[in-house]
Amino acid sequence: MNDYRSGELRDAAQEEEKVARIRDAALQKARQVNPDIPFVIDPRTLDDYCYKTWDYPGAWYSKGFRLPDGFRSEEELVDSIAAETIRYFKKKR
Repeated sequence: MNDYRSGELRDAAQEEEKVARIRDAALQKARQVNPDIPFVIDPRTLDDYCYKTWDYPGAWYSKGFRLPDGFRSEEELVDSIAAETIRYFKKKR
């Protein structure tokens, strides 16, 4: 595997870890309201958390982490995910 591809894999792993930390923070926040919540509800995919660029040989490449559209801070994003999770499990009861 060439350096370019291994760098891409390393960057993708770092982005996944960052998203996991955000979702973990949201889960902890949601569990303050309902300790029985088993997981978070986040309608965004990993692609929503990444800068992407179209590059040779005609493929999308991740260029780093970004907040999804409409969010100005990680705290705002965590609050939104936690609120969505709480709503979901409240309706499920």
